[in-house]
Amino acid sequence: MDTVRRIEWVLAEALGEVDDPAAPSSLAAALKHAVFPGGARIRPRLCLAVAMACGDDCAPLSNATAAAIELMHCASLVHDDLPCFDNADTRRGQPSVHKAFGERLAVLAGDALIVLAYQTLSAQIHHRPERVLLQVRPGRASPWSICGSTSAQKPAPYLLLHARLALHRRAKRPQPGKRLEIG
Repeated sequence: MDTVRRIEWVLAEALGEVDDPAAPSSLAAALKHAVFPGGARIRPRLCLAVAMACGDDCAPLSNATAAAIELMHCASLVHDDLPCFDNADTRRGQPSVHKAFGERLAVLAGDALIVLAYQTLSAQIHHRPERVLLQVRPGRASPWSICGSTSAQKPAPYLLLHARLALHRRAKRPQPGKRLEIG
């Protein structure tokens, strides 16, 4: 199976989870709308190219990782298209999720894609748990990394928090008024 078909297949498998009769049909339709038809699928292609260069000896984990990366990317596009950010009418030649399903369902669809990404990856970790290291390192991955870049597009009340966090990270030593303590 070529890489493009492999990616589309694994995404269809992941989204097959939303076809549960207990799942809200409108949410399932919004998720599928966000993921299909896809774009260039550069991120999962790169993921699978690295896996293949290393022998791809655990295809289920490689597939899940590629799908999780693409699902996260699709989630970021759904959220970025919302009226409070870019207010995009179209994405990949079709109405954006918020135009097709409404703002509220678009927010939920983006959030659900994030959850589905983690669910897809975690379902395959058992194949090679030593290869999956989930670690959040300061400055590398954080709740404000993707949110911060999106929030910087338009002024919002939480920008003050983002700015304080940035100052905190850059400070050589803690200074009054520039230190953030959580908990």
